[in-house]
Amino acid sequence: MDLRMKKKLILFDVDGTLVDSYPYYEKIMLAALPKFGVNPSQAQLSRAFTMTAKQEVEYFKIPVGRLDEWFAEYDAIAQKVELQPEAYPGVDRMFDHLLAAPDVKLGIVTSRITADAQENLQSFWWFKKMSLIVTSSDTKHPKPSAEPLQFALNTLGYQAEDAFYIGDADTDESSAIKAKVTFGGALWGTGTRDNFKSEPLLLDSPEDVIMIV
Repeated sequence: MDLRMKKKLILFDVDGTLVDSYPYYEKIMLAALPKFGVNPSQAQLSRAFTMTAKQEVEYFKIPVGRLDEWFAEYDAIAQKVELQPEAYPGVDRMFDHLLAAPDVKLGIVTSRITADAQENLQSFWWFKKMSLIVTSSDTKHPKPSAEPLQFALNTLGYQAEDAFYIGDADTDESSAIKAKVTFGGALWGTGTRDNFKSEPLLLDSPEDVIMIV
């Protein structure tokens, strides 16, 4: 696929794509899950990392009657974890370029809920520059459904063919395919070629994203 596709709307996943949050996530989950009788494998943690909080508790079979306890425990551990997520190398420079590009809008489509995104992503300067932030709170069905991307398109008034979605996971890829939005697989974070089921445009670094505007 030609990198010079000149898309007008570029949408990004966050975790594993813009922000190196997996080590932080892993540390919390390895501390919290055993208290609920779950000893996860690395493969399970990698899969759960792409999920919404609701999908996550269903995946790990946290009892419904203990959900309040689970979320309280998760939050308590998260506040004590010294390791904090950082933007991947090159992401800040990428946004410096993209935000200066004429006639291009930028947005985020994440599996985080709105409260989590607003609380924990505000430290990244580019987060405040996005034209739209779509979270799992905004649609009935989260990724891998098409709904989050369709919500972004409808809200900003773009057609699917004018948009480009960049993510690290097969859930991002599936959402893009269902929404008929061109997908780019980010390989600089947790994404690998094996993550994707189709043959998306593969992006080795944030520098590659600059080439599509």
